[in-house]
Amino acid sequence: MTPRRSPLHLALAGAITIGLAAGCAGADGPEGQSPESPAVTTTATSATSATTATALQSGGEASASGSAGSPQPVRTVTPDAPAKQVMPLSSADLDVLLALELEPTAAWAVDGTGPRPWRQHPAPAGPEWDEAGMPSLRSLLPFGAEAFAMAAADVSESQLRAYEGLAAVIVDPEGRPGWRDHLNLMADAVGRDPDSAAASTEDDLEAWAEKQRRLGVEDFVVVVGTGAHPDTPVATLAADSPLGAEIRALGFGVISHPEPVSYRDLRGPGVQVVRVDPRDEDLVAAVRQPSVSSLPWALDRLVAGRRPA
Repeated sequence: MTPRRSPLHLALAGAITIGLAAGCAGADGPEGQSPESPAVTTTATSATSATTATALQSGGEASASGSAGSPQPVRTVTPDAPAKQVMPLSSADLDVLLALELEPTAAWAVDGTGPRPWRQHPAPAGPEWDEAGMPSLRSLLPFGAEAFAMAAADVSESQLRAYEGLAAVIVDPEGRPGWRDHLNLMADAVGRDPDSAAASTEDDLEAWAEKQRRLGVEDFVVVVGTGAHPDTPVATLAADSPLGAEIRALGFGVISHPEPVSYRDLRGPGVQVVRVDPRDEDLVAAVRQPSVSSLPWALDRLVAGRRPA
């Protein structure tokens, strides 16, 4: 592959821009530094719930300092020279690559790259990196990747520039894409047909949405916590979080509150209240970074055994 240095980006229509940007620190900068990642302020009923809610709002790893925006790629993959040796740097990017039936050269993700309920593929090779934040450039060198897939990874401008020093990057310049735009972005970059994977996921999502409509559901409230008595204040997932954006794309409303709200006050006619337990690592991973394969599983898991008020 011959990546080119140009402001030209892989443009995709309909990308979902996430307003709350939080990131993962750790990638070596141009001088070997580790840029800090941002804080997203969220309140929950416990320290565990607060940390989980922070990560779920943005799709990134919970952090306590720093800042990151939506950096623009410079060294991208061009459709006329698709990448063959791709290393995903997030769980969702790995899901998309596997859905396109392309074996990753290696992979890394904050929440691991091993099997999940929606991903039976064994963990690919990965860098020896056990520190906080994204892996260093030195740890990635042995894999010789042509491109880093990081459309679902929150990176700062300096982190992106550092990664581009090793290989091209696959990102959406508009921000974190929804599952379909993510699939199309990756398909263009690696020269694969996304239609089969897209059709399967669309069928699953439409069946899920139709079932919820038959139950009378109009709006969702996603509570982040281990459980609550009716009068316990609970944190709710933001409407513009990655999962919230996907639910809204299916035609439902997402009710959220900036401050904790009494659990009993969340229920109402046509409102489906669902819960993300921070102890459920699979569900947390799927909600944090919904993908072509994890999104249908997460939605089914959230509504299992529940009915609207």
